[in-house]
Amino acid sequence: MFFMGGTEEDAALTTPIYTNAFLNWAVILAIGAVVLTIVVEVIKLVSSPKNAVRTLLSIGILAVLIIVAYLMADGTPLNIVGYTGADNVPSKLIMTDIGLYTTYFVAAITLLTVLFTELSRVFRR
Repeated sequence: MFFMGGTEEDAALTTPIYTNAFLNWAVILAIGAVVLTIVVEVIKLVSSPKNAVRTLLSIGILAVLIIVAYLMADGTPLNIVGYTGADNVPSKLIMTDIGLYTTYFVAAITLLTVLFTELSRVFRR
């Protein structure tokens, strides 16, 4: 539906009809995932308070990563030829940079963790 779903009639450029529906569905799924994650973590904290330290440590590390990403973010408006939209402002550019840098950090940490785990298994044998 996204790729073959049709386009708006009489539009200056090819404009897919269903893009907004897919973006709205993605937002609904993301909000649902965040709410479900928070609810499950609260249930785990209540059921086993000893694990609260590990959860709070994870939240603290994520907060440090987001702060570092904020400090690295650049809000300089981009020089985009022909673009006159409202999204080329420092606040949105900084938020985008924070999201990108945080994703890069988490991906790198995940990759390093997998490599360390597999290499430690090889050398343990």
